[in-house]
Amino acid sequence: MEKQHKTITFFHLLVTTTTISLAFASFALCIICELKKSKKKELRVDDELCYLPQSQAFGYGIAALMCSLVAQMIGTGLFVSCRRSRDRKSSMTSFASILLLLSWTSFMIMVMLTGTATSMNRRQDFGEGWLDGACYLVKNGVYSGSGSLVLIATGSTLLSCYLMVNKNRAIHAQVKREMTHNSS
Repeated sequence: MEKQHKTITFFHLLVTTTTISLAFASFALCIICELKKSKKKELRVDDELCYLPQSQAFGYGIAALMCSLVAQMIGTGLFVSCRRSRDRKSSMTSFASILLLLSWTSFMIMVMLTGTATSMNRRQDFGEGWLDGACYLVKNGVYSGSGSLVLIATGSTLLSCYLMVNKNRAIHAQVKREMTHNSS
């Protein structure tokens, strides 16, 4: 029984470390995107047509999206594995589920912001542009905000897992105490 508990604890630690690492990688990539995004000085205008070369933020943005997606999926998988308990209607389970909903909401907003900003950093040819044939630049702070949302999403997911694990430990400790008390 003790060996199984150590294995589960090691598994949770490994998954948590991996999730945190991916979230920080995504955050760092978002900050790099903020620094490498297309600048106004790179914009070339010919009459009403414009041209913008592809920036390095395009590749970094895709990498940030991939890291955050994997972190979110792993974190949610951890939550699902931690949720297996007898008492599914407790207030702690409800609060943990609300935190997971906050996590997914933050993640989806991050995906929309980062995905849009990243696509705007792709090459915009004369007359084609990003949308309506016009060239667009990403506003300052969009990638930084996306990076913050990654940290909020990951933090919410891991906090919901932590609440579920501690609830399960409390139930396990209570059952163990009752068994010890009844055998005496």
